[in-house]
Amino acid sequence: MGAVQLQAWGQLFDATGSMPVQERHLLICGPEPAADWQCLQNLLASESVVGLCRPEEEAMLQAALRPGWRHQGLRAERLCHGDTHPILPGESGAAVVVGSGGSQGQRRWCFQPLNHLQRAARALVGWPAEVPGSGGRTFPLSLAGLANPLPLHHISGLMPPLRSQVLGIPHRFLPRCQWRDRKQRPPLQGWGLFLVPTQLQWLMGQAGGVDWLQQPSCCWVGGAPLAPALRQQARRAGLNLSPCYGSTETGAMVTALEPHQFLAGVESCGLPLSHVTLRTAPAHDSPGVLEIRTPVLTPGFLVHGRLLPLPLENGWWRTTDRVRLGRHGLQVLGRLDGAINSGGETVFPETIEAELVGLDGLEAVLVVGVEDVHWGQRLVGLYRGTVSVAMLKTAVARRPPAERPKQWLHCPRLTPNAQGKWERRRWQVWAERTCSRAM
Repeated sequence: MGAVQLQAWGQLFDATGSMPVQERHLLICGPEPAADWQCLQNLLASESVVGLCRPEEEAMLQAALRPGWRHQGLRAERLCHGDTHPILPGESGAAVVVGSGGSQGQRRWCFQPLNHLQRAARALVGWPAEVPGSGGRTFPLSLAGLANPLPLHHISGLMPPLRSQVLGIPHRFLPRCQWRDRKQRPPLQGWGLFLVPTQLQWLMGQAGGVDWLQQPSCCWVGGAPLAPALRQQARRAGLNLSPCYGSTETGAMVTALEPHQFLAGVESCGLPLSHVTLRTAPAHDSPGVLEIRTPVLTPGFLVHGRLLPLPLENGWWRTTDRVRLGRHGLQVLGRLDGAINSGGETVFPETIEAELVGLDGLEAVLVVGVEDVHWGQRLVGLYRGTVSVAMLKTAVARRPPAERPKQWLHCPRLTPNAQGKWERRRWQVWAERTCSRAM
């Protein structure tokens, strides 16, 4: 049964007919996302709460979700017995639990009611609206279908099949073994495609990758900033990219840039979708920090089976992103929780990394802060590839002194996590240990 077939939700009751109950299930996602999606739909049709994760995160999610049942393939096993009260007081509608916050090493489990996600999916209907100053150009896009190479346990991989249902168009999962194999990539002429920057960069470096990326009418790219060199490379290739911004807490995408604006050189993540209002924090209190108000905000995070509410102020949720709001929409400048204080200056490592992407022989780069008696935090650059340290130093030579890494460490295993995000705390610890051993 598909999510579009769900009717108005009633409440489940225990044997006494008085207390509402709600089953909690843990779905371990495997290499076949279409099969996981079918299982998920069946569970949501029974108004259950379903936690989604990859096998490595099973123990963490089980601790957050308990009590519940474990699903892997065609097997189902109850994890434990105990309280099955609805997570939202008095409500037992279907919901999912997905991971959030892995980039800073603080994995949290975000609770999202299905009706929130469906409302967020509907926000793409009619997108994009006419943009002032665009010469009257308007869409909405007419798409043949939606192609999705992102994992189902990530909010950006969960939303495309829901969007296809509200748009009334086909949806196709693209397992990793398929989109990475030139011979298995399906034709996507006129389709919409969802990617993270690491996937885009990888495909553009492979034989036939650019030709394949030129087929979609729109390719939404989110989850991390697009490096300037990658943006320019995509424009030269004529790719219909739509840089977008969103989060697990907001049910994924909340802004998206129109592809023709991207090709025209606009540097932003676009204007808010119809269900979202954005603002920046007042100047006296964390100036430039993005705040979001939308009816699809998560009610909170699961901790040992209980809901920890999302902190709000008069309905506004404050993110950790420093941004600029302009005529063409949202421009992300850096994450406050990833900022480094070096020599009394606040440094946003993403801006340094973005300038380095595209150097010959550089496969990956990350800038972290290591404790230092003189600088407070000393900038250390981690890199993977054959690029020389001299070339890296030259590339940052024109930046202010506080923004030039004082040390470069070759790290052959440097890679983002399965969601395409950098686990900065993990690599900061690696850098600290490597530096201490070298002393």
